[in-house]
Amino acid sequence: MAARILPDTLFGRLFVATLAVVAATLLVILVLILRERREFALLESGAGAAAAAIVEASEDLASLPRAQRAQLIEQLRAETIALDAERPRRGPPPAQNPEEMQRVLARRLETKLPDGFKVAVGPAVASRDEVIEIRATRFGPGPPPPDGMQGPPGAPGRGPPPDGIGRGPPDGPGRAGPLGGPGREPPRSRTLDVSVVFPDGDRVLFRAPQPRAGPPPPRRIFLEIGILTAVLSIVLLVMTRTITRPLADLASAADAAGRGTPVPTLEERGAVEVRAAIHAFNAMQERLRRYLDSRTRVLAAMSHDLRTPITRLRLRVESIDDEALRQRCVADLEEMTSMVRGGLSVFRGLNDDEPRVPVDVGTLVRDLAEQYSELGKSVTSEGATASPYPAKPLALKRCLGNLIDNAVQYGKRAHIRISDGDQVVIRIADQGPGIPIESLEQVFEPFFRLEASRNRDSGGTGLGLSIARDAAQAHGGTLTLANLPEGGLEAVLTLPR
Repeated sequence: MAARILPDTLFGRLFVATLAVVAATLLVILVLILRERREFALLESGAGAAAAAIVEASEDLASLPRAQRAQLIEQLRAETIALDAERPRRGPPPAQNPEEMQRVLARRLETKLPDGFKVAVGPAVASRDEVIEIRATRFGPGPPPPDGMQGPPGAPGRGPPPDGIGRGPPDGPGRAGPLGGPGREPPRSRTLDVSVVFPDGDRVLFRAPQPRAGPPPPRRIFLEIGILTAVLSIVLLVMTRTITRPLADLASAADAAGRGTPVPTLEERGAVEVRAAIHAFNAMQERLRRYLDSRTRVLAAMSHDLRTPITRLRLRVESIDDEALRQRCVADLEEMTSMVRGGLSVFRGLNDDEPRVPVDVGTLVRDLAEQYSELGKSVTSEGATASPYPAKPLALKRCLGNLIDNAVQYGKRAHIRISDGDQVVIRIADQGPGIPIESLEQVFEPFFRLEASRNRDSGGTGLGLSIARDAAQAHGGTLTLANLPEGGLEAVLTLPR
């Protein structure tokens, strides 16, 4: 499934992988920013001051002996710990998630409290007499309250409360507001019960205002993230192309060299490993060129040097009186000459510098079929190509000619069928005895002949199929043989578009 989604090229896969990493990183950063912004907005409301008051009150209570602690807890339950003044927000309050509010407040308390304390935050369900209430004070446009009247425990700029715990003055059995005046207790839907368990196992319950959600994230941040992603994508596109282009050039040069096309020396650029691969390719190509040139020169020199002794032998053979012996010697000399010429043809094909031109393969096949028909051979063809194929005309004609020669010589007749698409496929079928399965690849070796069907008296040198496959490979194609179920042999020449 992944192979279908990802591009086929190294450039495409590297670009997509890098872009995915960058996109994931930006997404994580965006999520972290939004989460921290949300928590900051929540705790900047009265819940932030409430958390500070709970932490300080819990630490002070935990430091007292149990008897004194219980007495102070009862006293605090009868009073109210007042917080800093909180300005009311304008506009409708944003939507809130109660579970999220509880998690935010619990995380803040767990972070602030020392080790050994345990915190649990839930909806306000306990009775009023079981909790220590922490209430935020709202002031009008008048001056702020005097110091010491309100604020979290130990807040700077305010005098310490009587018992070391920030709280408003008691008001007897009733409930007084944070400033000593009559106050209204907030509805339970806007408060939370905070259970704090001390290291020694004692537990105290606070009632604090619920954090309020901050404003929704601005749309501008998404626009800026989108612009940043687009800019990074362009930079990654350029950098990825810079990295992979030398590899693409190397692949194209290797493919051209495999087809027999002369390739200029490649520029060594890119990463160290890529430069090393290009350097090795250039050295290999130079060594291969020198090797083929030297072998061709050696064989050409041998052919030239053999002409004189072969000519002398031919003259001496003519003086033999025995006609049968003379004919056998002449046949051997002709075979030697044919083998030398065939060997030169093989090396000439390897060093062929023939340029590629658009060729109408269908017309070429029909012309060959007509030429063989004029010589009395049974050769038919069908099919055509949709567009010209860039080929080496003489090499392709030599390849098809060798295949048709084999078909009409050893299979009585040849039928050629052409199909076109992503590749041009030419099938040449005969009605001969076929080839043993174990020899289907061996017949492509130079000078190899099957005694049963390709005997020496036929005049063949065993180079026809070898030259045909070399021509096919020079075009980047393949040549294979297969026995037909109904009898006969089929040669399949495949030329990629």
